[in-house]
Amino acid sequence: MESEEQSYSRLGRFEKKRKNTKWLSVFIGIGTVLIIVFIMILAFSNREDANLVNDPQDDSGEVERSEPEAEGDDDSSDQQPDHDNNFENETEPPNEGDEQYPDDSEIDVIDHVEDDNVIYAYTSNWEPISTQQEEPHQITWDQSSQDWREMMQAAELATGVGIEEMYYLWVSGDGPKSVIATFSNARMDEHFRVYITWIEYQGWQPERVDILHRHDQMHRFNADEED
Repeated sequence: MESEEQSYSRLGRFEKKRKNTKWLSVFIGIGTVLIIVFIMILAFSNREDANLVNDPQDDSGEVERSEPEAEGDDDSSDQQPDHDNNFENETEPPNEGDEQYPDDSEIDVIDHVEDDNVIYAYTSNWEPISTQQEEPHQITWDQSSQDWREMMQAAELATGVGIEEMYYLWVSGDGPKSVIATFSNARMDEHFRVYITWIEYQGWQPERVDILHRHDQMHRFNADEED
């Protein structure tokens, strides 16, 4: 009787141990499957991320430049004078009646200019620069004055060269009501002599423009530099 009870006890413990081992195996199997599934999901996700990095879809419509801009390009473009297209060949005068320059006014080329430094000269029907200055008018040499500003506007009207682009500007009197402005453009490849006259109660009016081979007042600036 005692022997049967011991056998039954050992059998119970074996069955309990076998059931525990079975459940442990089941849990291990489930855990292994979950780990494999997690690894597969992680690997697939990483592959998608890699594809997105290696093959981006750009819908912005922007185009990237592959070559850098040459250094100094901006500076050269900024110094293009407004009248650049009007002087394709400075050694030949425009055809009279065919050219409009530079304020869409027809110009008249002056023949037989007795100055070897003049390539050609021209005039036009320019209007005086509107003014509110009072009479009697006196020429003002102060470069911050309204008179000087209107004088330079008249030179700009006749040549197309902006006031800020008039290099080595030299203005001299030509009587009580007239001045002569000599200057070069920003690129120093075109040189101008502009005759400007004060029209009573109307303002400064350009009368004539000489296109020069060289700036014939440059020696004045050289003398200043030597001093």
